[in-house]
Amino acid sequence: MPVIDSPSLDTKPQVLIYCQYVYGIGHYVRAVELARGLCRFFNVVLLNGGEAVPNYDLPPEVSCCQLPAIYKQEQADYLSPVDPALSWQECVEARSIIIDRLVCQLAPDILITEHFPFGLLFEFEAIPLITQVKQCNPKARIVSSVRDVIEAKDGGQQSTHSCSLLNQYYDMVLVHSDENIIPFSSSFPLEKKINIPVQYTGYVVRAIIPQTPKADPPQLLVSVGGGRLGEELLYAVLEAHRIVVKQWRYDLILFTGAFQKDIPKLNACAEKYHNLNVAINRFNQEHYRQVLASASAVICMGGYNSLLEAVTAQLPVLIYNRQFHGNNKEQDLRTALFQKFGLVRTLSPDNLCPEQMAARILALVKEPQIPVQSVQVNGAITARKILQSLLME
Repeated sequence: MPVIDSPSLDTKPQVLIYCQYVYGIGHYVRAVELARGLCRFFNVVLLNGGEAVPNYDLPPEVSCCQLPAIYKQEQADYLSPVDPALSWQECVEARSIIIDRLVCQLAPDILITEHFPFGLLFEFEAIPLITQVKQCNPKARIVSSVRDVIEAKDGGQQSTHSCSLLNQYYDMVLVHSDENIIPFSSSFPLEKKINIPVQYTGYVVRAIIPQTPKADPPQLLVSVGGGRLGEELLYAVLEAHRIVVKQWRYDLILFTGAFQKDIPKLNACAEKYHNLNVAINRFNQEHYRQVLASASAVICMGGYNSLLEAVTAQLPVLIYNRQFHGNNKEQDLRTALFQKFGLVRTLSPDNLCPEQMAARILALVKEPQIPVQSVQVNGAITARKILQSLLME
């Protein structure tokens, strides 16, 4: 029995994108936008192992195969099925069966693994997937798709193992970054030990076309992306709102995270400001894009998609540098390098008190910065051209 509806019979090569995330939704969003850029010239199937993201529609040309989802609590040292009715073993076995059937059905021409092998949590699943793809189609190309920043600054044993897997199993690495802003070696010092081509694509992000004129009154947009982490930012902006609104006439628009659990509590907090132009919206990607296009400023965290969408909208951007468990510095490094080029400003956890937050908001909207560097954001199209050339080799 087919795992997914077969794509229309045509001559397009078949691409399978394997995507797994355990905290936020950055890997998923990037994989979807990559698929969006590929689907005109490829039949694309997204194999998703993370929790299904609500209110984020796939392009109609892209098929999705949803595995029994796996996630990880921030401070946990183990993975868990999203469905509490499944044991770990049951979840893994069910995923394996689905993957086997899907690969046999598709026999992909290209397998793209999002983030693997730079993230190794799912090595137990990714390597058998690669092996099976090559068995079904010995000519298949294996490609690693990776973001701009890798959490591997020490160049240690994990990075060495990543290089070994790349050199053994892969044909190419696609780095979805602008080399002029974040060189891959800045977070992956063992880059020169990778013996296959490493190609920069530019950032994979659907550009936001700013509206002119802007909304009146001006809109301040605040979001926390996936929403499993960082909800304290929304509360801090709410508490500062009473101060800011006395000095700046504006609408405050908050977007909750895709997986945020405390929405009733947030709504109760916002009730205090019901007559002060505050709106709370549940996560919805298309609605968010519409508001972003008409907004006058953005406050968000330093994740790949949140930051790049705000930058492409050509808005003043204030990035919350949240401290993550395990001293994870991915967002810190990205934010610091974008700040270096005048593209964003930063906000530390020490600035979350109402007075300091209000001061940072007012500075953001009244003293706009002039960026000194443009950003390459055509990553999906560049990736498509690279993959077309790869198949011709």
